[in-house]
Amino acid sequence: MPPTLAEQVAVEQTGPDEYVSKELPIRLGNAMPIAYGGCTISIAVRAACATVPAGFTPYSLLGHFLGPASTDQKLYCSVERTRSTRSFATRRVKVQQKQKDGNLRTCLELNADFQVVETGSVFDYSPAPVTTWPRPEDCPTTAEHAAALKARGVVSDAQHTEFSTKLGSITHLFETRYCLNGVSGQNLGGAAKNVVTTQDDLPLTSKVSGEWQRSMARLDSPDANFAALAFLMDGGLSFLPLTHGHMWFEDVGACSSLDFALRIFVPGVDMELWTLKERVTYRGAGARTYSEGRLWDDKGQLIASMTQQSIMRPTPGKPSGSKI
Repeated sequence: MPPTLAEQVAVEQTGPDEYVSKELPIRLGNAMPIAYGGCTISIAVRAACATVPAGFTPYSLLGHFLGPASTDQKLYCSVERTRSTRSFATRRVKVQQKQKDGNLRTCLELNADFQVVETGSVFDYSPAPVTTWPRPEDCPTTAEHAAALKARGVVSDAQHTEFSTKLGSITHLFETRYCLNGVSGQNLGGAAKNVVTTQDDLPLTSKVSGEWQRSMARLDSPDANFAALAFLMDGGLSFLPLTHGHMWFEDVGACSSLDFALRIFVPGVDMELWTLKERVTYRGAGARTYSEGRLWDDKGQLIASMTQQSIMRPTPGKPSGSKI
């Protein structure tokens, strides 16, 4: 049995402010045989949360990927207590993996800011999603959607297999329902890159994808929910320009996240409930792309946002400068 989401984001303490992931990281949505970045982020978040007092919750998580993580080694976290006051706490987390020679190599450095839960607020406002999305009960499950597209001949056997191989491993962690008016809902997350979508007449920066998702497993603590949120928010941002631009992993030489800023706007999250993730890409230049995922609860309140810059290099020997 593969690990549940609760197990995937869990850590064990090995010493003062030292932690290790209980499970190996998984591969998800990457052309290279390397671990999903959301695994690394979620373990760093879980380690940081373990070092702050009760009543403090994360609101700002800023990080840089310093090297790819492998799927055959656990993740080791060292936490530095940068700031501890009555209202705020800051933690710097270094995530490393053991190499064959026994040395540790750094995969990620994360700065996590926490605030004590406060009562009352001068303002309480939230934007709406950029478009009207169907409710989760009106959207097909991932398996139903993939099978329907394949049965209609919209998706080939090879594309169905490609989708299952690169993106299918999340299906035992999150129940996902693609909104069919989004790009990803029409081209199977981008795997069916030649599918004509209802957004093809829009510029790349105006295209949008939306998915409803909720944890398949019980998350029994606030820390586990915040780690699960971080795990989810990393998904699909590095290759979103491919999904929205009729391209796929075989069309580029490199595609991977470089840095991220995850902002959490509420003092608590429940990832067992439905959340709506909306994804857009804003800029591509200098072999990098910049994209954002925003997460709403089922009542339409914005609860989190993650922006990322990612590397996007052309395939060696192929012309670059595409205007997708």
